[in-house]
Amino acid sequence: MSDAVLTLLKFGLLAALYLFFAWVLWTAIAQIRVPAPTAAPATRSATPQAGRTRTAVRGQITVLEPPELAGSVMPIGDELTIGRAAACTLTLDDTYVSQQHASIVRREQEHLVEDRGSTNGTFVNREQIRGAVVLRPGDRVQIGSTVLEFS
Repeated sequence: MSDAVLTLLKFGLLAALYLFFAWVLWTAIAQIRVPAPTAAPATRSATPQAGRTRTAVRGQITVLEPPELAGSVMPIGDELTIGRAAACTLTLDDTYVSQQHASIVRREQEHLVEDRGSTNGTFVNREQIRGAVVLRPGDRVQIGSTVLEFS
């Protein structure tokens, strides 16, 4: 082969290598980036308003699987974030769970679960969800290999 052909092949290989590294970096950034927040819930004052009684809607999740976490109970409060990141309310050490995988929020008199753009999806009663889904007592939420029951 001539020197010109070998030089072109070297530059082609170098370009392919740089494209591969760029793709790996892009994928890594997409996994760790925090998704843009969706519509923020309306803020309410901490003091009750005159003439209104406010009943607190309480919800909790119980871990059913994996066996080493089974039986753990966590109250939801206003929002419960689930993922691998340390900043999440419920941190799961599972390779199938994204950094910011899903959240459960309380709005009005109901709780909603929403996938936060995870790679492997969030399932409610074995069906993958798209957008926010209202949780009912007894519903099972699966995130990676972790199964949670809402009550």
